[in-house]
Amino acid sequence: MEENKNKEQNINTEEIKKETVETVNQVKETIKNVNIKNDAKEATGFVSSMFKDPFGTLKQIVNDNTNKYLKTAIIFVIVWMVAILISKLFSVSISSFSVKIAFSKVSSIIKAVIAPLVGVVVFSGIVYFMNKENKKSITTILTAVVTAKIPVIVASIVSLLTIIDSKISLITSPFASLCNVISIVLIYFATKTIFGEEQNSKFFKKFVKIEAIYYVVYIVVSLLGIYMK
Repeated sequence: MEENKNKEQNINTEEIKKETVETVNQVKETIKNVNIKNDAKEATGFVSSMFKDPFGTLKQIVNDNTNKYLKTAIIFVIVWMVAILISKLFSVSISSFSVKIAFSKVSSIIKAVIAPLVGVVVFSGIVYFMNKENKKSITTILTAVVTAKIPVIVASIVSLLTIIDSKISLITSPFASLCNVISIVLIYFATKTIFGEEQNSKFFKKFVKIEAIYYVVYIVVSLLGIYMK
């Protein structure tokens, strides 16, 4: 019995390694083929269809085996990270200079910029590990999670208006909170679709577990100064 358990663990380890390598290769290959000008138009159209029929769009992504939406997801992540980078650069004050201060500020900016990517990867990883019955590729899960985060990405872009005038935060802050709520609803539906669970009563407990694990990781990662989105 113990031998079978060890075999199962070895198979799982090999499966995870294979899945991770395939995902990294797919992302690398997709990034090479990204054409910002042309693909940005496609991404804009995708946002429009997402807001018209969010649940239908997420269902398409989860049930798609060709990874045709991966490129769009990568563009959204890039836009998200750039928006945070711009926001951080404008919030940095240069009242005094030293190598130590400069390193600290650069490190802070880098951590803030990679935070969304870390958050998406961590959440997707948790979903992948917990979803044992209706297995989906990590690429599919990543794409679905990023798509569910579109409202938060839009809020990050809108928040750049505070660079012009800080008083605009009176509008952008509540808007960001609203977008965050919408995103949580979309994340719930995307995860529910990934698990292939029809009944909310059954899936809700699983979702709470996923969120609980995510926030445990959040606490650990935040000790490194990375606050996942």
